[in-house]
Amino acid sequence: MSRLPAWRWGPAAALRPLATGEVHLWRVPLDAVRGPLDVLCQLLSDDERARAVTFHFDADRARYVVAHAALRTLIARYLSAATHRAAFHLRSHGKPALSPRPPLRFNLAHSRHVALVALAAEREVGVDLEAIDGATEIEDVARHFFSSPECRALRGLPLERRRPGFFHVWTQKEAYLKGRGDGVAQGLDHFDVSADPALPARLLADRRDPAAPKRWRLLSLDLGDEFRGALAVEGNEPVLHRFEWE
Repeated sequence: MSRLPAWRWGPAAALRPLATGEVHLWRVPLDAVRGPLDVLCQLLSDDERARAVTFHFDADRARYVVAHAALRTLIARYLSAATHRAAFHLRSHGKPALSPRPPLRFNLAHSRHVALVALAAEREVGVDLEAIDGATEIEDVARHFFSSPECRALRGLPLERRRPGFFHVWTQKEAYLKGRGDGVAQGLDHFDVSADPALPARLLADRRDPAAPKRWRLLSLDLGDEFRGALAVEGNEPVLHRFEWE
């Protein structure tokens, strides 16, 4: 399975232990704030609180706080630990991890009013979520950031599939880089992913790590017409469980 069927979100009460080989994916509605925002801010690190105050619009600041508070609360729940004990540190290219490092791996993505939190046991995971923006100059962005094979594949799509195809490529690439812990500054054109949004997500080649396509799985996430999402998981095809944050 490389493309997920229509989403069926389980209630938070259905939370189950995270077993090896599983990925738990949580959808967090960012505009449904539970509790005072200043209380949620207390769950964040000093760096996260400093980042929060830089947002110009109150709505964007609130969404950032809710997304990161949800991430920390989920991590604490899975670790059966107090939230403040889930200490983060940044790895070499900025990917957050836990210290001391338990088997739990995680990643966060948010766009507009939705966030996704992916958690896995003893395997790296990355997730990306993007709102499909009709104003994005997809040809210019692709030319600057995508690989030559991806650009050719996009140009070969029927016109009505090029914009969905662009976001299909973008989210796969972001999820893969986030899963590996590689920064965007390292470049996005040394590897190729599938471009046709009607076909399954797939890592086709990585010229810096030729064995990567055998080691990483990419999955498209069905999030409706407003968003495009992708999940990158190291290892075998994951068993995915999906939950709704309440």
